[in-house]
Amino acid sequence: MDDQFFNLKELIEKSLRGDHKAFKVLYDSLSGKMYSLCLRYMPDREDANDVFQDSFAKLYFNLQNFRFEGSFEGWARRIFVTNCLDFLKKKRIVFVEITDNINAEATGLSGLEKLGMEDMLRIIQQLPDGQKTVFNLYQVEGYSHKEIADMLQITVSGSKSQLHRAKTTLKKLLAQENG
Repeated sequence: MDDQFFNLKELIEKSLRGDHKAFKVLYDSLSGKMYSLCLRYMPDREDANDVFQDSFAKLYFNLQNFRFEGSFEGWARRIFVTNCLDFLKKKRIVFVEITDNINAEATGLSGLEKLGMEDMLRIIQQLPDGQKTVFNLYQVEGYSHKEIADMLQITVSGSKSQLHRAKTTLKKLLAQENG
């Protein structure tokens, strides 16, 4: 058994028994990545902070459900993404479907990958909420359009059109940054 896996298992078991120091280690190992995830989805830092805290509470109360099949970070990420989407649904974020013929895959985003994390987050934050959500789910989290459509209760073409719109908007924002 791998040492890292054993340490993770031990940390989770201790956390389940109420060892707050063990859970703090888990928290510290995930907090940076999960907070960045929340910032990408939420309209502002205040909402990101709320969802971040709520998601960690959900992670803690569902810790007994982690089965050590796959990565712990991936399992945690799913909790955070789901919580972000639930928050956006409660805020009644509308996912507009564009019906014209779009080749979403043809729109590249050269320039975005060259930005630092803070600049990239700032630019992605400027997207309308529906576009930002689909962009994050597809480009960052790696979900398929089918999975996104199911999660957001929209059509696959709606997911593709949101992604296309997001990329178009990001291209304009990047041009303004570099212009």
